[in-house]
Amino acid sequence: MISIEDYRQIKNISVNLNCEIHGKKLDLYCKKHDIAVCVVCIPSEHKSCSSSDVISIDDASKIAKQSSALLDLEGTISTTIDNVKLCIKDREMALKIVNEDEQTIRKTITDTRKNINKYLDELERKLLLDLKSKHENCKSKVVKILNQLKQMETEVEKLREQTLQMKRFASDLQVFLGTRQLNQALCKKIGSLKEEIRDYTNNNMEMEVNHVISSLVNEVKQFGKIKVMETMANLQLKDAKIDQAQIQVHGLSHNIHNISLQLKQKFDIKGSESPISGCLVLPDDRIIVADYFGCGKLMEYNNDGQHIRDIPVSDKPDSLTLVDTDRIAVTYGESKYLEIINTKNTSERKRVNCSGNCWGISYQDQKAVCSCISTRHSSDGLEWKDIKYHRYQC
Repeated sequence: MISIEDYRQIKNISVNLNCEIHGKKLDLYCKKHDIAVCVVCIPSEHKSCSSSDVISIDDASKIAKQSSALLDLEGTISTTIDNVKLCIKDREMALKIVNEDEQTIRKTITDTRKNINKYLDELERKLLLDLKSKHENCKSKVVKILNQLKQMETEVEKLREQTLQMKRFASDLQVFLGTRQLNQALCKKIGSLKEEIRDYTNNNMEMEVNHVISSLVNEVKQFGKIKVMETMANLQLKDAKIDQAQIQVHGLSHNIHNISLQLKQKFDIKGSESPISGCLVLPDDRIIVADYFGCGKLMEYNNDGQHIRDIPVSDKPDSLTLVDTDRIAVTYGESKYLEIINTKNTSERKRVNCSGNCWGISYQDQKAVCSCISTRHSSDGLEWKDIKYHRYQC
C-alpha cells in the first residue's frame, strides 16, 4: 500500500506487476535466474529451481530502495545523460565545422572566379594592345604605298595633260621632241611602279586562341569538385554498467560481512611464479594482469584463460583500473607515476607524474584516485609511512 500523494508522483511510471506470459500477479522471485515469476511459472519454467531459490516477492523487495542495483541504475542513468550530452556537444561541434567548411569553400569558389576573371582581363588587355600595335604597323605600310601611288597618279595625269596641250598648240618640232621627252619620263615612272609592286605584300590578321583557354571552354565541364571526407568521431563514452543495473543483490544490507562470493572460474598465469599485483576485467571480458613482482609487464587473457598477448609497459606495473571501453590506467609503484594506455593502440598513452610512490588506483566519473605512499623516519628511529590520496581529472 502507498499513499495517494505518492501514487500521483509515480503514475506516469510504467511498472508491470503481472506476468507477461500468464497474466497472473508477480508474487514470487527466482534468485537463480534473477527474475520475478507468478505461481504458474514455477512448474512450467522453473522445475529445476530449488525451494531456496524461489522466495516471496515481498521478501526479495524489502530493501529494494537500498539495493546496489538501484544505486547502479541511478549511476547508469546519470552516466547515460552525460554520454548523451557529450554526443550532443560533439555533433554540435561537427555541425559548426561543416558550416565553416561550407563558408570556406564558398569563399574559395568566389575568390577563384575573381582571380580567373582578373587574369583573363589582363590577358585580354595585353592581346588588345598587341592587336593595336600590329594593326597600326600593317596600316602604316599600306597607307605609305597608297600615298606614293596617288602621287604617281597625279604626276601621270599631269603628263597626259601636257601631251594634250602639246598636241593642240605646239609646233611639229615641239611635238616631235616633246613626245620623246614625255615618253622617256613616263617610262621612268612605269619602271619605278614595276619595281615597287614586286615588294608589295598583303597582310591578313588572324587570332589563334591559346589551347589552354580552348580546352577550358571545350573540355572543362566543372568549376571544381566537392569532396566529403568521413572520419570516425572517436567519442570516448563512460561505461554505463548496464549489466550491473539488471542484477539485484537481494537481502544485502550495508554490512560487508553479509556478502558471499562464489568461484566461477580460475586459470593459471603462465610464465609467472610471483604474486600478481593487479588484475582488471574489461567490458568485453578480456582480462589484463599486472605482474609487478615477476616479469614486469601486462598480460592479456580471454575469459577462457587463454593468453592473447603481452602489453609492453615503461616500468613494473602495479595496479590497474578501467577508464573507458578502450583505455586503462596503470600505476608503477616506486617509479612515482601512472600511465593511461589505449588497449587497442598501446602506443597511445599519457604519463602523469605523482608526488610519491603510486600504488592502488580507482576510477569513477572521469576522475582517477590513487594512493601515494612516502616513507619517513622519526627521531627515535621508527619508520613511518604517509599515505595520501591524489585525485586526477582524466
